[in-house]
Amino acid sequence: MKTNLSKKTLIGLILFLFFCFSFLVFAQEKNNQVGLTISPLNFEFSANPGDKIENKIKVSNPTKNTFSVKMEVEDFTAMGEEGQVKVEEQQNHTYSLKRWVTTFPSEFTLAPGEYKVVTFTIDVPSNAEPGGKYGSILATVTGTVSPEGTGATLKPKVGALVLLSVAGRIEEKVDIKEFSSPKFLNSGPVNFTLRFENKGTVHVMPRGIITITDIFGKKLADIEIPQKNVLPGAIRKVQATWNKKWLFGRYQATFVGNYGSKNEPISATLTFWVIPWKIGGPILIVLIIIVAVIIRTRRKLKKAEEILKKHKEKEEEEKSHTKTV
Repeated sequence: MKTNLSKKTLIGLILFLFFCFSFLVFAQEKNNQVGLTISPLNFEFSANPGDKIENKIKVSNPTKNTFSVKMEVEDFTAMGEEGQVKVEEQQNHTYSLKRWVTTFPSEFTLAPGEYKVVTFTIDVPSNAEPGGKYGSILATVTGTVSPEGTGATLKPKVGALVLLSVAGRIEEKVDIKEFSSPKFLNSGPVNFTLRFENKGTVHVMPRGIITITDIFGKKLADIEIPQKNVLPGAIRKVQATWNKKWLFGRYQATFVGNYGSKNEPISATLTFWVIPWKIGGPILIVLIIIVAVIIRTRRKLKKAEEILKKHKEKEEEEKSHTKTV
């Protein structure tokens, strides 16, 4: 009995020490985290040539380390179709915002848990070309940081995106490059994909509704699409879902929307089928078997009737022959 108790005690002690060690490791990793936070993450402005725009951004240090921070400004472009951006200096200044932005203070130190409010100013030149200008305000830790015990060397950097539209003769042009859904489904929900291509000179945010109708033209649902910016020269994918499971037959989806300052219209239509073959398949097989059995039975009955008829005719013929004799 003592031996069993000792084993249980030993196992309990090992588990206790394991959990204590895990907690200490987690706490150490949390204390050694390296990073900055910045807010807000997005700014969107409209301006005339010659305007000056001033706003503020908050840079925070949520870690246990003290950082020296440097503020920088870079251009950015769209990367992919999911809304990702690539922050880098642009050789083509058509959409560059970097040259017009200054920050104050440009350098400072943040103690653990401290934050700094940074003012940024956008000076729009009087001869600024109309259209979209895009930049990112970055907070970068100067030097390198190596969290204790990790052996890694890091240079934390965070940024906020700034989208500026300069008034004038701008071009707003968006095409629907794709409006699709699965052509055949077993059941709902139904997922729709829209891909908008911006062929203009300024960012736009398409908006609209997908209307679902059945084979008789009856409206079943209206689905509002998420509104997302599309940068000039970029393609942006937007997805929406009709969250209805039990469906059967042919349906039509019509997207009707608009974009830009003049609410330019855009539209597209598609059709899709929902056939619950996983449920209907076994039922159809049973029906086919039943129909086959019925057809076979009818053939046998018909054949039996023909045999009886011939037999009856033969009997009548024999009776007639007997009477004649």
